Amino acid sequence: MNNQDATATPMEQIKARLYSTDQDTSGLALGELIRLGKQATPVLLEALTNSNPRTRRLAAEGLSEIADPASADALFQATHDTNGEVRARAATALHQLGDKRSLAALVATLDDYPDILHNPYTASMYPLMRGGKEVLPLVVPLLKAPNDLTRERAFLIVKAVVSKLPQGQDWNQLWQSLGSYDPVGPQAERDKAAQQWEEWLSKELL
Repeated sequence: MNNQDATATPMEQIKARLYSTDQDTSGLALGELIRLGKQATPVLLEALTNSNPRTRRLAAEGLSEIADPASADALFQATHDTNGEVRARAATALHQLGDKRSLAALVATLDDYPDILHNPYTASMYPLMRGGKEVLPLVVPLLKAPNDLTRERAFLIVKAVVSKLPQGQDWNQLWQSLGSYDPVGPQAERDKAAQQWEEWLSKELL
């Protein structure tokens, strides 16, 4: 240990390890910061603006676990990060705080961080799928998105949310009555069905 390390405070020492390029070292440091709770918020907020995207991702992950309301504005800014994983983690962290901006952020980052073990799911899909009818006005328009995967993800969210509502208890009947939407079907057919979903939404839930 050099003299600088010897005089560093414990928090500064953890911070230095968080910035390490060794994944085990930085991961263990993140765990220590999470255990410290809100006391670690300033360190993680600083890390959220680091030049290394992995450090920013760890910061967003830590802030999600700590859920300190003081981190909300910084996390919202991070939902516009240049790195997709950072954007998605920041959006899910913002949702963890119950911030009103989080639903739009989750939708905006819908395709940013795929779950490689559970295709086509993404990090931002999971909180949206657990949501209620407030999710639908933001997601139903994506049934007309130009990207196949975006449409598929949007439809999975719609199904998960609507199936929990009284109006969606008989999902198959409802789906068929609204044009049997297929995210990879012919555009004319899927756009027609998507329009029916928008009309149903405005009539039933808005």
